[in-house]
Amino acid sequence: MISYLLDFALVVALVVTAFRCTRMQRELRTLRSSESALSASLAQADASITRAAEVVVGLKHEGVETLRRLELRITEADDATDRLERLIVEADALPRRAEAGRVHRVLPPAGEWTDRRLHASLAG
Repeated sequence: MISYLLDFALVVALVVTAFRCTRMQRELRTLRSSESALSASLAQADASITRAAEVVVGLKHEGVETLRRLELRITEADDATDRLERLIVEADALPRRAEAGRVHRVLPPAGEWTDRRLHASLAG
């Protein structure tokens, strides 16, 4: 009778072990599928980050080029402003010279004129 009890206990333990092993196998499958999905997600994230980094580098390069062009234009504008101020001062001095009887027009060489309309308005 004791052997039947032991046999029954062993059978119950075997059934519980089989049940637990089956459940553990399902959990491992789920874990593996989750791991592969996570791996794919990480690969996509890495590719996206790489593309974003390339875009940032490209934008930085374009920004530096734009800044250089703007600095050049600002320098040209400053030079034009200086020339215009000098011409205004000279133009303001012309009536005083005319009153004194010494009309001498001081115009810069033709190469300095960038706008013909301005040249025509000051010469006429």
